[in-house]
Amino acid sequence: MSGARRLAALGLVLLASALMSAPPPGYAEPTVIYRCTAPDGEVIFQNGTPCTAGHQQQRRVIDIAAPLPAFVPAPAPPERVPAVPLISTMPAPAPADADVDAGPRSPPPALYACRVYDNSTYWREDDAPPARCRPLQTVGIGGVPGVGAGQACERHEDVCTAVPADDLCRAWDARVREAEFRWRFGDGSGRESARVEYERLFKQLQESACPG
Repeated sequence: MSGARRLAALGLVLLASALMSAPPPGYAEPTVIYRCTAPDGEVIFQNGTPCTAGHQQQRRVIDIAAPLPAFVPAPAPPERVPAVPLISTMPAPAPADADVDAGPRSPPPALYACRVYDNSTYWREDDAPPARCRPLQTVGIGGVPGVGAGQACERHEDVCTAVPADDLCRAWDARVREAEFRWRFGDGSGRESARVEYERLFKQLQESACPG
């Protein structure tokens, strides 16, 4: 074999040896632990250092996984903001001035204040809210509430009252402010729909004859 071929063969052998001895991806360099037993029976463990002469030696190689990279959360998508101003930064509407020409604008849509069975209230643009199922207390084994009891409810309809014409602007202003609050401070799952609803209500108020 010529000298060039001999050097090429030696290079391939060294490369194969290096690849076989390299630790697999995700692992650090192996750790060698020596268990040294002295003539009097004393046992000593040494990390990477062979036992001294006269000691019985046991050698163990331990592969240690490399530490995982630090977790970096994905950047949160930018939050979409409404295409309209925040009504909370605008002054509340003042009483209408009879001498001011409101132009071709129309009064705001009709609004109804609706009361739920638990005395909470909300606004609607019609007086036909869907019926609710009011929970009823049930009893289970031995007449104890909640122990083996089922679920029951009764049909309940909210009571809605039309807002007087003189109070429509103030009621609409309050409704839009509540919509802004639900959008800005609601949970993540419903914030996008709350933003869309706020935009819709804000535009309705601004396009009406309400002052401000």
